[in-house]
Formats: sequence, structure tokens, C-alpha cells
Amino acid sequence: MMLAILIGILAHGGPTKPVVLGPRRTTSPAPVYRFVSHERGAKISFRCAFDRPRLHRCAARYRQRLAVGRHVLRVRGVDQRGRKSAITRVVVQVVKGARLREIDVGGRPFSLVEAAGSLWIANFLSGTVERLDPATNRVVARIQVGGEPYGLTAGGGSVWVGNNGSDSVARIDVATNQVVARVPVGDRPIGIGYDDADGSVWVANFGDSAVTRIDAATSTVRARAIVPGEHEDVAFGFGSVWIPSEERWITRLDPATLAVTATVPVAADPDFALVAEGSVWTTAYQGSAISRIDPATSTVTATLPVRRGLQGIAFDGASFWAANYDQSTLVRLDPATGRTLNTWSTDGGPRDVLLAFGSVWVANSRASTVLRLTPP
Repeated sequence: MMLAILIGILAHGGPTKPVVLGPRRTTSPAPVYRFVSHERGAKISFRCAFDRPRLHRCAARYRQRLAVGRHVLRVRGVDQRGRKSAITRVVVQVVKGARLREIDVGGRPFSLVEAAGSLWIANFLSGTVERLDPATNRVVARIQVGGEPYGLTAGGGSVWVGNNGSDSVARIDVATNQVVARVPVGDRPIGIGYDDADGSVWVANFGDSAVTRIDAATSTVRARAIVPGEHEDVAFGFGSVWIPSEERWITRLDPATLAVTATVPVAADPDFALVAEGSVWTTAYQGSAISRIDPATSTVTATLPVRRGLQGIAFDGASFWAANYDQSTLVRLDPATGRTLNTWSTDGGPRDVLLAFGSVWVANSRASTVLRLTPP
């Protein structure tokens, strides 16, 4: 590849013909494309256009809204001396499919949860939790919780917020949209989940490896243990609490005693866990696989090859939906093989994924938006 680039530079005396990265067939009305061109010691800018020969200035990451149908994208590189590359021509087919909408919610949305007929959004940068009406796609309440809201869960008539900045969990009454309790739990409580089986909120800390059980009826700490690792999520199933750790394992806890009953090696940097189809699944941000754990043996029985960068994951009974943080995409995956079935472009840093109100929701943590995808 490098030899071909060098030959192109010597032969042309200017930028190489751009490589265009992005979908050729898509249901997204505003697909994202990235342009790559090379010239030794030179900074390359780009000119591009859809469906017309006259090109205009374009960023290396380019996005344009397109109608359903066939389109032609033309791209060329230009160096600082004004020398131009050959034009790359790409045919793009936009087909009818799911409805997409990016909803501006302010801050940096990190996590999502459904409660009381609303979508709740933890905004890391603004120190708030937004309540969104799915009927109108509008924010109807903004609750100040302070610090850096990160993880979210719902249960017991409340929304619970793991606050990375204040080392506590805030409890929001969904009837009043007011913070009614704050529970100190230790350093950087990011992973959080509500266990319907016993009415407890479980909190897994990123900073000090603590796992805390909160009684949802009284907002008081009932138990606490140290589980090695840096944790970002909590899942429940098969009579256990499952806690992925960035150090490349998932820990299985006995909820009655908080004793570790298994430590399961998985693909690198498992940030999210999901219980579905009789198994526990983990994505791996630094790895290229989704790991499937058999709860009967606490061992990985399958690894699905996927692109590196996956974060949040959800299951609709037929497909996985996952956020690729690095590539700014939402992907639908075959649960048997990991094969990508569909891809949609998102705003920057998609992190959490939620299935609710007949739609797929994605928190774009490097932007101020939530993506809503409604299948046809």
C-alpha cells in the first residue's frame, strides 16, 4: 500500500488520488464520508461535490443530506501549492429505510434509560439529566444533578444517576422531576443498574473498584465489596450480578453475599454487558469480538468477530444493535455470526444504545445529540 502511494506521489508530483471511506449503499439521509490523500511533507485539503462537476471546499470528514436515489460523489485533493490530484468518483445509493432523527439535548449525553413514559438522558458536560417526551422528541424537563452524570438506571418510581464527578448516586423522583436523595458510594460510580428481583440499585465504580448495593426503598447502602478492575456497567441474570472490567474480564457476583463466584476472561476492554438469549454478552472497545458467556459454566462459548470500537449494545429478539464509538456509527448485527446487517452514521462518539418506544436510541457522547432510529 505504501509503495503504491509513493509511486503515485512521484508520478503525479502532487496529492494522490483520494480514497473515499463511507457507505456506497445506505438508508441514512445524511451519510458521513472521510477523505484520505497523501503527499510527502504537504498538507492536503479537499474539494468535493455530490451530483455536479463543479467542486467546492470540503472537510476531510464530510456529511451531506441526500434524497432517496442514486448520487455521484466526486472528490479531489489539493496541496498547499495548488496542485490537484485526480478525481475520485463514487456512486452512492440512498434507499428507503428507517427514519432517522438527531435530537439536540445539550451537554454530552452518555447514558439513556426508559421510565414513566419518557426517555431520560445523562448529560456529562452540563451536569443535568434531561427528560424527553418520545411523542414530540422534545425535552420537557431538565434536572440539575451537578458533577458529571454518567450512568443511568430506573426502578422504584425513580431514575438513579451515577455521578462521576461527585462520587455519589442521585435519585430523581419521576413524579416530580426532583432529586430526592444523594447516596455516597465512592470514587467515580459509572456502572449502575436496578435489579427487579430484590428492588436494589447496584453501583460499580470505575475509580476504586467498589461495588455497592443500595436499598431502593430507603436510599441507603446495604452492602459493599471490592471487585478488582475498572467498571462501567452492571447486568443481572441467572441469579447473579455481572460486572465487566476494562482489564479484560467480567466478574460474576452472588447478590446475597457479594462473593465473586467466577472471573471470566473476555475480549479486550469490555465496557458493556447484556443478558439475552440464555447468555451473557459483552462488547469490547479495544477488541474485535463480542463474547458470549454460558451462565451454566461461566465460560466463553463463542466470540463474534466485529469491528473494533463497540460500546453500548441492545437486543430486539432478532438482532443486536451496537454503537461503534470510534467510527461514529450504529450497527445492526447478526447474533449468530456478528455479521453487520446495516450501518447508520451518527454524530460523534455514540456510546449507549436503548430500545424503547418502537425506536433505537443512541447517546452521542462527543456531540449534544441523541439519535432516534425508527425501523420501517
